[in-house]
Amino acid sequence: MRVRGLVLACFLLCLGTGEAARILGFFPVPGKSHMIVFSALTRALAERGHELVIVSTFPLKDPPANYTDINLWDSLKEIYYKIVNVNLYDFADESVIAVPIMYWIQARTVMNIALNEPEVQKLLKDERGFDLVIAEDFLSESTFALSHHFKAPLVLISSMGGFQWTNYAVGNPASTSYVTNSMLPYTAKMTFWERLVNTAFNLYWDIGSELFYFPFQESIKRDVFGPDVPHVKDLRRTASLVLTNNHYAFNQPRPLVPNFVEVGGMHVKPPSKPLPKDIKEWLDGGKDGVIYFSMGSNLQGNLFPEDKRKALVQAFAELPQRILWKWESESIPEQPKNVKVASWMPQQEILAHPNIKVFITHGGLLGAQEAMYHGVPLIGIPIFGDQRLNVNRAAISGYALRLDLNNITKESVLWAVNTAIHDKSISNEAKRRSRIFHDQPEKPLDRAVFWVEYVLRHDGANHLRSAALDLNCFQLALLDVYAVLFVIVGISVSIPVLLFKKLCCKKKQVTIKSSNKKKQ
Repeated sequence: MRVRGLVLACFLLCLGTGEAARILGFFPVPGKSHMIVFSALTRALAERGHELVIVSTFPLKDPPANYTDINLWDSLKEIYYKIVNVNLYDFADESVIAVPIMYWIQARTVMNIALNEPEVQKLLKDERGFDLVIAEDFLSESTFALSHHFKAPLVLISSMGGFQWTNYAVGNPASTSYVTNSMLPYTAKMTFWERLVNTAFNLYWDIGSELFYFPFQESIKRDVFGPDVPHVKDLRRTASLVLTNNHYAFNQPRPLVPNFVEVGGMHVKPPSKPLPKDIKEWLDGGKDGVIYFSMGSNLQGNLFPEDKRKALVQAFAELPQRILWKWESESIPEQPKNVKVASWMPQQEILAHPNIKVFITHGGLLGAQEAMYHGVPLIGIPIFGDQRLNVNRAAISGYALRLDLNNITKESVLWAVNTAIHDKSISNEAKRRSRIFHDQPEKPLDRAVFWVEYVLRHDGANHLRSAALDLNCFQLALLDVYAVLFVIVGISVSIPVLLFKKLCCKKKQVTIKSSNKKKQ
């Protein structure tokens, strides 16, 4: 087996670029869902023959021979457990204003720990160097300095559709009139009030970043890499390529510059292994269909609010369908006979099963993409982050229904499930969206690999750099041009008006004088 692996590696080495590259991936944020996306790409690059060195909190369980993990788990596990052990369901009512502040606080802690990790400090002295740096574009601007340190092109990757600052890296147009901030629940077709809130929230985030966030990212970067490295904002603008986990099948279309590439769903794949025997038997035996229920990797099922859990259990007990529920303990109080629970579920294999009728989800992007791939309708219970946006988009598009946590009752759950199963327009739209998602010239993962290797082949692909990066915000918004035009128009209108007034005054004076002469 080892010999066959070496032969395969040699064969792959001869493909594509013709020369293997040494690639550094830096993904310090302790998020399992993030690494599901990133690992799909890094594994694929390793299978192409490139040498990968990956710094992360969740290393691969079975890495290829040319794949080295630097594990940050021991240093960051306390932060991870602090996040997941908090009852995240309480964030359903959290004000969106607090979101940037929570992210900034988390970023400061994570970046300080990650960049000062002994193994990372040792990595900085690596004399072999790297041909490319791939960095997560989330709370990690100080890590962009790795590109400058190793004199290698920088590729940014987002496990989401990208925040507003992701566009800034490559000068991608992102008008707040139709491009929604990922933390807001609005879709592309916004009302005046929604456009106002969207614009104000982006300004609030950007100004807050200038005043509070960038200074500590800059401080961390300076402490680790020294004073001669460009500012973190300038490092972002050196990115050769941006990869985002997005696609117009589950998002609205928007203009993109060539080096802003959407690779949404690159982690999704057909079933690669058989289902566990007990789950397969449960799914196969669902004559009326099966409802799959999972709140993702961070939201613990056993922390579900008690009154909401009871409402779900009572509703499920009245359904003819079987329910497969991801639940972190052995059983659910008052568990109905048609409900099966497990603490871990092979989600992609489950969603591929023909008996799955509906997926009840928190609205996480990865699960939504997997459901779309298999044409499964959604019932979304969004809690925090981009989940409201994902569920709203799906509901407005017609292949999902939304249930707010505060509105979960036995009656609302029964309504949502029965509507999702029996309203053919919902299942038909889910299947139509699936066809759109599948109808691409290449697989998303292949597209991501191509563009990474494109940057390698063309030494950073500087020819893709947008001229928008050379303009300040006033120039980019044409405020200077509009100001001059306003002055020109003002002068052009004012001169005739003044002349007209002057002529009228003269005429009036002549009339008054002639009138006075007649009186005399």
